[in-house]
Amino acid sequence: MPTHLPGLIDPLHCVAKGRHWRGRLSLAKMGRLARMVSNLGDEVEVDLRFEREGRVAAITGSVRGELEVTCQRCLAPLRIAVDSPVKLGVVTSIDEGNRLPEAYEPLLLEQERIPFASIVEDELILAIPPVPRHSRCSPATTRSEDPDFEAAAGERENPFSVLARLKTRE
Repeated sequence: MPTHLPGLIDPLHCVAKGRHWRGRLSLAKMGRLARMVSNLGDEVEVDLRFEREGRVAAITGSVRGELEVTCQRCLAPLRIAVDSPVKLGVVTSIDEGNRLPEAYEPLLLEQERIPFASIVEDELILAIPPVPRHSRCSPATTRSEDPDFEAAAGERENPFSVLARLKTRE
């Protein structure tokens, strides 16, 4: 089993050959994920087997590591531990994907060769919560350097006061 992870792979060929890769992959090599995390210097552990399970060309294994995202409540860094099992069925059409057993998520091949890192990247992106936040934290407070901004915030008129005036005219 090689520890050096490949660049481009043909998943169907890898399944036919029964490939198994285990190693570490840098987060910096994943462009879409790089916009979502701040720990690009870190790596994740990858263990993926390409094998046939019945009639399914399958990719199974796991992806482990830590991702650092921004808490959407307090805007401080938030580390998320990822230990994601992988169970993909390699398909070449949407119809084929619809026929996969429920245990598999489809990996739709739009071209013959794909970056190995894209399989790992998809799993990591799915591991990030839609709204990442600490279990306990306070909302971020912002203060403006402009004194007129702070004064204007206190002077705002209630938008419903117009309705109250209309009601008193009757």
